[in-house]
Amino acid sequence: MKVFTQNKYTKYYYDIINRAKTRTLKNYKENHHVIPKCFFVEQSATGWLNGDPDDNNTVNVTAREHFICHWLLTKMQPTTPQKAQMIYAFNMMSVSGDHQERYNTKISSRAYEKNRILLAETISKNNKGKTAWNKGYKETRPEVLENVKQAALKRKPQTKESRELQASKTRGQKRTDEQRARMVAGMTGIKKGPMSQSEKDKRSKALTGKKKPPGHTEKRMATLAKQLEDGTHYSQQKQTCPYCGTVASKGPYTRYHGDKCKNKP
Repeated sequence: MKVFTQNKYTKYYYDIINRAKTRTLKNYKENHHVIPKCFFVEQSATGWLNGDPDDNNTVNVTAREHFICHWLLTKMQPTTPQKAQMIYAFNMMSVSGDHQERYNTKISSRAYEKNRILLAETISKNNKGKTAWNKGYKETRPEVLENVKQAALKRKPQTKESRELQASKTRGQKRTDEQRARMVAGMTGIKKGPMSQSEKDKRSKALTGKKKPPGHTEKRMATLAKQLEDGTHYSQQKQTCPYCGTVASKGPYTRYHGDKCKNKP
């Protein structure tokens, strides 16, 4: 079936395919679709094929031939919508797995650069104006969440240099009003409760034996002084108990009033 533009690359491509059909490979081999699966769509008005690929559309080739075939496919149809899929497929030829022996070649820097630029342009063109599939999506599958959790537990601790590099990118930046509003909206409705004993023990263990950085005490005292001056310190925030009418600061109110008030019915 002739679905490709007839050029010199088409000739090279079918030379490889016809040779592969007349031999039997005894060692490692890979299965290649002569007509790429992206052509099998239900759009007869365009002249593309219809239906599903059959057994006659596949052929066994060597790893090197498979690599070359996908490279040629990117050059055989420069104007069809399927060209993007061909570019993606050729890019995946460099990906290896446990059950694959991909062909590794010293591809020229010019050919490598050309394909990478073409891949980037194709991805940009195809995704322009589209909404990301995962925007606003919240993962709920237990097995996926568990895999993410285990991966995080196995992750190596971040190095001091890595932390400093990450901090240097955001140091001095201030959040916009819009960012603050999003953060508030994201936390609204989330129930806050007392810290569990396990979390307390975890934090205590992490901090035990660690010295405070130079200037820590001075900075803390300066912050407390500013809060007292501005009237924003927690000890200056008074609350009235609805059961006994006592006006108390945050600490005493939490201990003796509110739901713990002895006058509560």
